[in-house]
Amino acid sequence: MMRAMAHEQPLVGGMDPRHAPVRVSDTVRRAAGSSGAAVRDLLVHLESVGFDGAPRYLGTDDQGREILTWIQGDVPLPPYPAWAMTDRPLADLGRLVRRLHEATATFNATAADWSTQWADPGGGSVICHNDLYPENVVFRDGRVVALIDFAMAAPGRPLWDVAIAAEVWGPLGDPDRRDQHPVNLDGIARLGVLARAYGLEPERAEELVEILIQERAQSTANIRAEIAAGNQSWIRAWADAGGDDRAAADDAWIARHRAG
Repeated sequence: MMRAMAHEQPLVGGMDPRHAPVRVSDTVRRAAGSSGAAVRDLLVHLESVGFDGAPRYLGTDDQGREILTWIQGDVPLPPYPAWAMTDRPLADLGRLVRRLHEATATFNATAADWSTQWADPGGGSVICHNDLYPENVVFRDGRVVALIDFAMAAPGRPLWDVAIAAEVWGPLGDPDRRDQHPVNLDGIARLGVLARAYGLEPERAEELVEILIQERAQSTANIRAEIAAGNQSWIRAWADAGGDDRAAADDAWIARHRAG
């Protein structure tokens, strides 16, 4: 166990203020309840196989918080800056997610306390990150170098992660309601950039779209459940994003482009 150090710097991001991380020197500290033993085992495994795109797990401090390595770089926050939304980092992301999935091929988890809320409900052959928002992607010199915040990671189909990334990085939805991304992004073209960089075979494009629709339905249902339970963070975030009207418009836009 390591002693906590002074000069804690709160870090921006995350939906749950109870688990808000802080930076201490070259480490990140976060409440141990923000991820389970399975995720900690995963981070140790990723280090053991030489995957360099994730934080290292270093143990706990005297407050019982997890200690992770600090990854130097820039993290884009909404509204997302234009430098983070070009095709080059999107392709970087696709390749990085593919490397993550390949690195988990030899991972045998003994713990089973994965988060299930945002995970692929049927599980799958790889460990998915499940939270591939730009806020969880580290840039350095304009290139994507790492993923952070693995608290939502869990077993899933590889295309579950690709679908999440495509939706939030495309973005895939009604351009007239876009408020966090540059207005000139072509979501359909960027879906292709991501899929090709990941290495997806062209004949599996329809499978990716089907999984994307499944993921959207599950995500929306989970958000509505959080709102019904009184989660103030999600109540505010859903309202700010346009709520049910925005979700319906985005679903209709995806349906039109799928049919076309």
